[in-house]
Formats: sequence, C-alpha cells, structure tokens
Amino acid sequence: MKRYIIPAAIAAILFTTACSEQAETTPETTKAEAPAAATAPDVVQFSKEMQQVSKLEVGPLEERTLSTRVSAKGQLSLPPQGMASVSPLMGGMVRSIHVIEGDLVQKGKVLATIENPDLLQLQEAYLSASSQLGMARQEYERQKMLSEEQVGALRRYQQATSEVKVLEAKLNSLREQLLTLGISPKSVENGRITRTLNLTAPISGYVQSIAINLGSFAEPNQPVLQIIDDSHLHLDLNVFEKDFSRLEKGQKVVFSLPNVSGQEVEAEIFAVGKSFAGETRVVPVHAEIKDNQHKGLLPGMYINGHILTGKHAATSVPEEAVVLYKNKAYVFQQLSENTFKMLPVETGVTENGFTEIRLEEELPQDAQLVQKGASFILSEKMKSEVAEE
Repeated sequence: MKRYIIPAAIAAILFTTACSEQAETTPETTKAEAPAAATAPDVVQFSKEMQQVSKLEVGPLEERTLSTRVSAKGQLSLPPQGMASVSPLMGGMVRSIHVIEGDLVQKGKVLATIENPDLLQLQEAYLSASSQLGMARQEYERQKMLSEEQVGALRRYQQATSEVKVLEAKLNSLREQLLTLGISPKSVENGRITRTLNLTAPISGYVQSIAINLGSFAEPNQPVLQIIDDSHLHLDLNVFEKDFSRLEKGQKVVFSLPNVSGQEVEAEIFAVGKSFAGETRVVPVHAEIKDNQHKGLLPGMYINGHILTGKHAATSVPEEAVVLYKNKAYVFQQLSENTFKMLPVETGVTENGFTEIRLEEELPQDAQLVQKGASFILSEKMKSEVAEE
C-alpha cells in the first residue's frame, strides 16, 4: 500500500502548481489584451462627461433630396459694359488728377483735367458763327419782306436763305463739338471761356489704372484711365462634353470664394455655347452673379463651380458630422455608450446644412452615427495620439 502513496502525492502537487500558474497567467493575459482593443487606430473612447460637455448627438443615417451637380471650372470676367477706358478727344497737358487707383467713382465725376490752347480757338469759332448767324437771319427777314412786296430781287432772297442754312449747320457742328468735349455752349455764349478739358467717368465703378501724371501730355484717343464696374461679374465656365445635354439657360451655379471658407456665391446661366472651345472637348457656359455684394471677387480669379441640374435622393448627414483627418473625410459610428469608430467616407453635395456621403462599407440598419459634436471626438483622438508619442 505504501508504494501508491508517493505517486498520488506527486500528482496532487503537479495539479496544484498547474492551477496556480493558470490563475496567475489569466489576469495578465486579459490585461494585455484589453488595451489593444481600446487603442485600435479607428476607435476612440469618449466619456459620458465629455459627451455632455460637447452636447453630442447621435442618430441613424437618412436619405434627403439634394441637388444634382455638374462640376465646372472657369474664371470670373467682366462684360464689355463693365469696363471703360477714358481717352481725351483732344490732346493736352495734364493739369490735375482727382482720383487714385481703387477709388469708387460715379458716372460723370471729373477724373482729371488737361489744357489745350486749341480749345480757345474752337470756342472763338463758335461765338463767331453764332454772331454771323444772327446777322444772316436779319438779312433773311429783310430780303423776305422785300421779296413779298416785290421790291427786292428774288435772287438776293434765295442767297439770304442759303446763308442762314449754311451758318446754322456750322453753328450746330461747333455746338456738338463743344458738347462732346464737355464744354457748355451756354457758358461760352455767356462769356465763360475755358482752355481746360475735363475727363469724366463714363460709368460708375472703381478706378483700375491711371496712365498719366501731372505735366505729362495726354495723347488724343489714347486711354489714360480705366474704370471697372464689378457689380455684374460673369462666370466663364467650361463643361465637358458628357455633361452638355444636362445644361440649359436659367440653371443656378454655385461656387465658393477662394478667400472665404464655407461661403457660397450664386450665379445664373444666361448663355450656353453651341460649339466646342478650340480643339478641346469642353463647351463654354456663361453665368451672371446675382446681386454681387462680395468684395473678395476680382476679374480673372479662377474658380471651381457646380451647376445645379436637378434633384436626387442621397444618404446624408449634418455638415458638422463630417470631419477631416489627414486630408480624408470621416464620420463617427457609436459602438457603445462611450466607444466610437471612425468611418472613412466620400463626400458629395453639401446643401442646406447637409452633406452627401458614400460609405466604404455597408452599415447595419440600426447603426447610430454622430450627428453633432464629431469635432470633439476627433480632438480627443488627436490628444490621445500625442500622449502616446
């Protein structure tokens, strides 16, 4: 009987040792595995307290009706009526300049004055013609009376009539020349003679450039100032051949200002090209900006626009639910009360505060996505990454 006691004792000792080792190993393994799950790169722990502070809101994915958009690139331009060059009809020395580049001017404002002695001769010729016409009319009335009484010769009456018509034509021509130069014939008749010529703004707008200075000679018919009116800026867009059939006059165009984040500007198509631009396979489209009050827009500025061509149903979330992380768009799915998972998405149309999204993987019907406060979760993730470094 004694020879069986020792093996039994040894077996009991081995069993006890194995159980002890298993008991000691299990907690360590659990502890090692738990952090691995919590620190998964796309999982974020966000406490209940932080959720209350950030006013976090979650909800299901929903479909909304959003605009169908055609992408188009182009640039801002001015219509011909939105640009004006100021050129003197008569050359002269620049005596004064009343504006600087960038000034807002109203139509008719005096921009600069030039001096030319030839103006004196023109006004003198006008006064001389006006005086001669007065005398010719008196002679005409006298010859008319003599002709009616058959006292004077008919030929003298005809000569007087012809003289009046010639002088009237000459006076009218000189009057139009004075008006064209901006000189009032009435002022000249009242003795106010001038040797300076005013250069006035032909349109209201901003002074874009000034090509003269005091004492320089302004050449006739050569632009010395330029004015632009940017209240009717146009979009010159290029649309690819595949999208041409979806375009029509009156459609809305939206684009974002390059220097103002998140602000959209609206325009309306007023002309669609009927042929390709040069050798390219794009069609020119022209749109006018409505009620342009945006100071950040300049002619020649390149823009990326979207033409609204209809409506479509799209999976969407509130705009603030989409966050950017390492130049890629993400949304957050709630896995548990305090656990959230980052989901990469492709974004589409943003309209009325909602953004169209396309998920890379299909979600369960009851999946809950963060609708508000996503930026706080992203901030928590980034803080944890810094702490790990």
